[in-house]
Amino acid sequence: MNFLIVEDDNIQLTGLKHIIEEEYADAVVNTASTYNDAITIIDSFDIDIFLLDIDLGGGKTGLDVCGYLRRIPKYNDTPVIFITDITVPNLDVINKYHCQYYFSKPYDRIDVVGGINSVLTQPDDQTSRIRVKDIQGILFHISMDEIIYVCASGHHKHIFTSDGDFIVTNPTFESILQAAGDVPLVRCHKSYYFNPDYIQSYDRSNSLITLKLAQESIPVGRKYKTIIETYQENR
Repeated sequence: MNFLIVEDDNIQLTGLKHIIEEEYADAVVNTASTYNDAITIIDSFDIDIFLLDIDLGGGKTGLDVCGYLRRIPKYNDTPVIFITDITVPNLDVINKYHCQYYFSKPYDRIDVVGGINSVLTQPDDQTSRIRVKDIQGILFHISMDEIIYVCASGHHKHIFTSDGDFIVTNPTFESILQAAGDVPLVRCHKSYYFNPDYIQSYDRSNSLITLKLAQESIPVGRKYKTIIETYQENR
């Protein structure tokens, strides 16, 4: 697994390299302290994970490095972790470059390993995930097969998954359905879609679906009853 660390502080660069080599036995750690050195390595090697300090010297930044590598097709989806001096960085800027993770200085071994492990455990199949932005402005990915149901609430969408619940700012259900791929999210109500793989039971008298891992039952609208009954019968 090939890493590239771009950091203009030699002490921090050496420390990061040491942490990665200790924690990941198969790691090959490339390092650069300037934009030009980073570009040379990007053009010469295949890199699996980038750790980029945003605040480089010499009039260039880690964002410039990321902008360069994102223009190379093979690095369209390669994990990028930003390192920043800002406790709460501009998330819109970070999201623009499809950054998967960031941590702020000063950081420790737990921050570094946690960030790397986070991007390593993301699914390789990008088509099985959707990219959404939560109400805090943080961009993240959700695996489609983990979605239990989706509920509209005003201008927001609540996505309930087997890995947690998220409130997102996607404008319509359609934006989620278009990304659903082979996962058949089914409409059961004007405000609800659900994943039939999670059906546990259907209460016909009260028009409620109980879904595995969901804390509450969800309603079934009158016009959708036949569809839901068909799913239940074919389970």
